[in-house]
Amino acid sequence: MLLFGFSTLFLLSLTQAQDPQAVLKPVGSSTINNNSDPNRCVGLNEGLAKKSEVVGKNWIVVTTINPPTDAMNLLCNLPEWNVVVVADTKSSSEWKCGTCVYLTVGEQQCLGFGIVPIIPFKAYTRKNIGYLWAIKQGATTVFDTDDDNLPTSKEIIFEPSTESFVVFSNATTSRSVNIYSHFGRPDVWPRGFPLPQIDIHQQHEYLPSYGLLPDKLRDVVAPPALIQQGLADLDPDVDAIFRLTRQQELKRIKFCQESPSIRLAPGTFCPFNSQNTLFSYDALWGLVLPISVSFRVCDIWRGYWVQRLLWDVNGSLAFTKPTVEQIRNAHNYLDDFKDEIQLYTDTTRLIDFLANWTSTSTDLETRIVELMMAMAAEKFIGDADVDLAQRWIKDLQSIGYKFPRVAAYNNEQVQEAIQYCHRPIQRTVDAHIQSQDALKSCYEKSDPSTSRIQVMEDPPFEAFKDVLLVVNFNKGGFYSDVIPLFLDIYKNFFPNIVFYGYNDPPVPPEYASTVKVMNTQWGEFGYMSLVDAMEQHQGYKGYLHTNDDVILNVHQLANYDKDKVWKSIPRIPLDVRDRTKSWPDDWWVWGWKAQDGVWNDTALFTPEQRERLTNFTGVQGPADVRAWADAFYVPSRLVSEFVPLMHKMREHEVHLELAVGPVLLAIEPTTQWVPWKEEYLWDNWGPKDRTRDKWQNFLKPGVGMLHSVKLSAGKAIAETIKKWLSSVEVL
Repeated sequence: MLLFGFSTLFLLSLTQAQDPQAVLKPVGSSTINNNSDPNRCVGLNEGLAKKSEVVGKNWIVVTTINPPTDAMNLLCNLPEWNVVVVADTKSSSEWKCGTCVYLTVGEQQCLGFGIVPIIPFKAYTRKNIGYLWAIKQGATTVFDTDDDNLPTSKEIIFEPSTESFVVFSNATTSRSVNIYSHFGRPDVWPRGFPLPQIDIHQQHEYLPSYGLLPDKLRDVVAPPALIQQGLADLDPDVDAIFRLTRQQELKRIKFCQESPSIRLAPGTFCPFNSQNTLFSYDALWGLVLPISVSFRVCDIWRGYWVQRLLWDVNGSLAFTKPTVEQIRNAHNYLDDFKDEIQLYTDTTRLIDFLANWTSTSTDLETRIVELMMAMAAEKFIGDADVDLAQRWIKDLQSIGYKFPRVAAYNNEQVQEAIQYCHRPIQRTVDAHIQSQDALKSCYEKSDPSTSRIQVMEDPPFEAFKDVLLVVNFNKGGFYSDVIPLFLDIYKNFFPNIVFYGYNDPPVPPEYASTVKVMNTQWGEFGYMSLVDAMEQHQGYKGYLHTNDDVILNVHQLANYDKDKVWKSIPRIPLDVRDRTKSWPDDWWVWGWKAQDGVWNDTALFTPEQRERLTNFTGVQGPADVRAWADAFYVPSRLVSEFVPLMHKMREHEVHLELAVGPVLLAIEPTTQWVPWKEEYLWDNWGPKDRTRDKWQNFLKPGVGMLHSVKLSAGKAIAETIKKWLSSVEVL
């Protein structure tokens, strides 16, 4: 940021707002005067007419009182870019640099813009005149910057918005995100960041990258990035508190160059300034800087209110890696501190105000004025800025700017979409992984300038910290191949895992302490593994039983109520008294004889349990209930009923799929279940579109588990499963 010569200067007193409905006329008299009376315009000279011939789509806007700096020498000679420099009363009338258009103070009075009479002199907000000039001269893109921001390359580089990532902060804890943390410096914060939210341990919560978001929700949670700000290395725009307390770090702060670009989902705020920032055409309305607040506040306040209105035009704010080095002009840090007092005291309140502000107006022009009036009523700005907003809109309309259409922001809809796209297990999200990998790469480099890059440790995933995962192997012989891959996929999610397996062929010696041998008859009585785990490992919130060839949708499961049964509702039961009826899957028939013993055992179910079964089956008497049981969850509150019933089922040698369903139905009505969706695939029988190699076609939103996918097929399939877990949608 520029200080315009002396660090002790403050903004001039501001005039009261004029009648917004008044007809605005250009001020004029006879000749251009740069010094004696800066408010006078006396006709257009040849110089201004010549400058008006410079037109183009890409414009850079700067204001300065300094001679051309290295940054200006570079900017003023960039191909395909035009530059307008807005002078102030202390600027030299002889200022020249490359092909820049230099608007003297006198020339500014002759432009016919309604805002000119109320823009103070000796003020950074003279830039507002340059913004209008650029738009009038055909700008569809405006690069907003200062003369102390030196581009690190000979071009202005910003990334396509569709490649940016999305981050959001939970509004129940904070609406703000410190973007510097994403680029490796959580210990640094941008000017205007709410002080109560400074937290070097703040974890970003990433959504999947743009290409992996559901098509219907992309523009809801990741609308086009209409404004992109590149970070600045060396002496970035931090506040005076940082500068006064950590002066030894200034001029050598470096961010991670490899971090991916990131955009903010609607509902999330981060301050951005008027340096190294690209405004697309549909955001040019948001360039105007407020005139009733201090120099150190004006661009930050602009950034906040513009973010709120971006949501109303289906736009977003994005940040990219550092593309400039800031060689900061001289500042007095104590004077900066005084100028920034409003940032320290009012930013949190402003963010809350903007997050809750709404409008029923159907055009953006009206919304802008309404928001300025509301901000003035809350004392964030003065009445002069309401007047400025009205004049600014009239000026934009007069030079042919087309305001974007309003698509009113619906906070509830956005939050629902974010929750739909959100992955509770961040370490599996591709955007999170790429961000972490970039930070690690920057940190590991020998460059001393990046030695302060911090890699945020993934927080422990706690959704299943009180759940015991019970894994059953129906067959031996695969332990050495499968267990390492299984742990690689699930260990980060489930801190508590026990393995049970058949001892034919024998368990390898190296896994003798890992796998508990259980005679489950090739899985026919696999439920006894779960029973043993419940008896031997008490104190858990619940027990999740699975086979080694099941894929668990951990994201979906993390949303489930751990006090309920997780299981799909069993198939329609059949009255066992009529055995002349054949079941569709005739391999079940062999289990009927064992089932007879269950129903003849009057001590097996209590009257209350039999009543629950009858309520489900609709059959007064014995009824077989078949239920796939390759994975299911039982809360600990039901263990005391579940265990003795399963022991009885084993005594009667009831097959897994005929035992689990009736027991769960007997101890808990299905109204208290989480009826997850199950998918089953087989290679040897069933539809040809349900072979195991097509498993990814069936793991869709709402699916809790899929059987069967054999990890024994090798590491490649395990890697595919891990990749899938980074993109799966959750219902």
